[in-house]
Amino acid sequence: MESGAVDRRAVEVVARQLELCRAAPGRPAIVLADGDTDPALLNAVVHALDKIGAFPRTVLTDDQPMGGMDADLTPPDIVVSLLNSHSDAVDAHVPPNSRVLSVVAHNTGELRGVVPHVGLSRRVKRGLELLEAGQQLHVGDDRGTNLQVGLKDARRWMHDGMATTPGKGAEWPRGMIGTAPAPGTAKGTVVMSPGDIWLPMGWYARSPVVLTFEGGRMVSIEGPQSETDAIRAHLASVGTPSAYRLDAVEIGLLWVDSPRPPALFEPGLAESFGVADRYGHVVIATGDYPTVGIACCLRSATVAVDEVAAVRSGQPQSELAPDIYEQAAHRFPL
Repeated sequence: MESGAVDRRAVEVVARQLELCRAAPGRPAIVLADGDTDPALLNAVVHALDKIGAFPRTVLTDDQPMGGMDADLTPPDIVVSLLNSHSDAVDAHVPPNSRVLSVVAHNTGELRGVVPHVGLSRRVKRGLELLEAGQQLHVGDDRGTNLQVGLKDARRWMHDGMATTPGKGAEWPRGMIGTAPAPGTAKGTVVMSPGDIWLPMGWYARSPVVLTFEGGRMVSIEGPQSETDAIRAHLASVGTPSAYRLDAVEIGLLWVDSPRPPALFEPGLAESFGVADRYGHVVIATGDYPTVGIACCLRSATVAVDEVAAVRSGQPQSELAPDIYEQAAHRFPL
């Protein structure tokens, strides 16, 4: 599979992320791929490992028995998975206590605009600390969104792309924090306005749609029939009552460079890779993870945790915003 021209920009980006993950030079590394892996992405990862002085070995899982790799191989310092999702193949081919960096981009084009920097991990961890210390979360905007969510004893999570702990994995490029609501606490309204994004369908909202929540569940969907019929049909296709239960609120912190701010209906953005993790996007999802009912991706929302502003009008605030060093890295990228 390793053939064709090498995307040098992608090599630099992957190499920088591997350095942030403290991938060790002079140590073996394993790259997991299969028949669906983009050859250019595989080439970029192998060249990036070469660049930092590691000794990469590509394992095509399609050609390997599910029992895993040879026991006499030297344990790798890091495993880079290009299988695009966690699967039995990952478990079968990853030695115990390995660090796994799962590249969730499908191709090198989806790495365009990504600038690896330790500042992202710092912001993600600070955001998670804010959620963990909070008792109440509020999402609002000037279009009518007014959602209250209790946080007591709720599950929290984060993604920062840093595979630094033995036996742990990380997905990259990702950057977000999230929380489940305390059971039965979600109440209020979410207004999807033109330019917001319906996930996982990847549709732009074209007209305002109001979702009302009571007791932790969505109880009404109001708006033009052209919008609401499609949403109701999607929820019905999920086939479970949990599709109407508020399951998560997530805040995107991944700064992806672009030549200009995206337009209201930016072509390709709604269905683009990683849109939920984009800087300042707020996602309100129903379902029962990993099953998703619908997810409302609000692009201009304001989020407060116990009156502390986390996001204001689509812009992360305070310690969730990049410092001058991370900003400089984006002004002068690799």
